[in-house]
Amino acid sequence: MEGQTTADVIATWLPLVIIFGAFAFFMRSSMRQYYKHVDEVNAVNQQIVDTNREMLAELKAIKEELRKPS
Repeated sequence: MEGQTTADVIATWLPLVIIFGAFAFFMRSSMRQYYKHVDEVNAVNQQIVDTNREMLAELKAIKEELRKPS
């Protein structure tokens, strides 16, 4: 590093540091959006499962009513 000043070293490495910083920020933002999406999908899936359980219970009740002799 003979002849290089601190300013030269900073000027050389600063663009690379900025690129890595921007990449890290972008990836963190993307992961947050991904996990938010996954949470939304899981919530919708749970609603579907709950609705299906309710429908099955109602169908079983209807089936029992139909099995009873009139």
